[in-house]
Amino acid sequence: MHEPAPRHPHGAVAADYLFATTVTLAAFALTFVADRYLSIANLSLILLTGVLAVAVRKRMAVAVYTAVLCFLGYNFFFTRPRYTLAIANGDDVLAIVLFLIVALVCSRMATRLSDQVTSLRTAQQRARTLLQLGRELATAAGATAIREVGARALTKAVGATAHINPAEEASAVDRNDDPGCGWLVPLTVGAHGHGTVVFATRGPDEPDAERRELALAMSQDIALALERARLAHELEQARVQGETERLRNALLSSVSHDLRSPLASMIGAADTLAMYETQLPRAERQELLQSIVHEGQRLDRYIQNLLDMTRLGHGTLKLHRDWIDATEVVVTATDRLRRFFPGLSMQTALPQETVLLYVHPALIEQALFNVLENAAHFSPPGEAVRVEAAVTGEQLQIEVIDHGPGIPPDERARIFDMFHSVSRGDRGNNGTGLGLSICRGMIGAHGGNVEALATAGGGTTIRITLPLPPAPESNA
Repeated sequence: MHEPAPRHPHGAVAADYLFATTVTLAAFALTFVADRYLSIANLSLILLTGVLAVAVRKRMAVAVYTAVLCFLGYNFFFTRPRYTLAIANGDDVLAIVLFLIVALVCSRMATRLSDQVTSLRTAQQRARTLLQLGRELATAAGATAIREVGARALTKAVGATAHINPAEEASAVDRNDDPGCGWLVPLTVGAHGHGTVVFATRGPDEPDAERRELALAMSQDIALALERARLAHELEQARVQGETERLRNALLSSVSHDLRSPLASMIGAADTLAMYETQLPRAERQELLQSIVHEGQRLDRYIQNLLDMTRLGHGTLKLHRDWIDATEVVVTATDRLRRFFPGLSMQTALPQETVLLYVHPALIEQALFNVLENAAHFSPPGEAVRVEAAVTGEQLQIEVIDHGPGIPPDERARIFDMFHSVSRGDRGNNGTGLGLSICRGMIGAHGGNVEALATAGGGTTIRITLPLPPAPESNA
């Protein structure tokens, strides 16, 4: 479609011709002064310079106007007979005609050069505008932010207030005969529509061809950014859906095994007691009762882990912080572990001085217990599980060291995922795959972190790092 030629306000046109007239008068003033010292042929060069001065700054029509003025003035004031438009000498006719031709050609060439420079500047400005828009779109997060950035950039570049309506609002705008909607640009990429750019006119004049072309290019970039945001959103939804499905399957698998196993043991032991209570020796009855208690406690820990994981996942875990000695946390967790693993050998290396933590004591103890229980499951018979606590800078590091089979380097980060099922980690024969994941969540809620490292000589070291706050001020 043919674009209309750029329109020039009457005030700008008058200013152009006034500028040309002023330059012409100045050139004639210099020519009158030089008339005493130069030949008539050289005087034409002064006037030709004036024509070029106008041609490089103004439009072709203004340059022609200047050339005609200089031609007539040169003929009237400087060729014989002077002060008439008649020409007595045939050589002067040729000189004047050549002057006019040279003036017109030079003005044409100068105008074309000026137009090329202007076009280059316009192209440079357009490229700069598109580059800046691209940078802003790259940092915009989400479709809403992209629309805000795009509308702001379009308003600045086009000079008319721009609004970007989402796709669900675009059809309503298209059907609306609002006179403020002077220009609509659809944002489409392939078969996907991302809304419409609405330019509100500020007066009777619409954007010129150059600004329209720039607006269309910017709108295309905005549409591509919205398309990328749409694809990223769909990919994220697919990832979340896949992750949810994976966790659901893992949860079903875990529940089917980790709930049924202790329940089956408890039911079997209780059934044996019910049927053969009077026939069984006292030692065997005690053993069956201990089995019921042990499996019941195991089932209780598993259900507690599920509840803790649910609270961590939904952000409802509340931190009731209090000051507690780090040594007390370690001692409580190790004493609790010994009740479930009475034959386990344990070693501790704790700070001599008091190290205060401002934490939720029960959660930190539970996190440490989960790590200790994981180490106990995989520690070989006769090998001790070692717990070391030390202050490093403004942090407390607690390391649980075992000499079990160890963890491959590419699996060390994954053992903290829920229901992670490899040969190593808390998803072993007696694990649920939740303990270390809960540990990471609980420690992370306190601003700390958990990592798995290799133990020298074989095995695994789980390092818990907690920030140390400033010690509480004494009220004494």
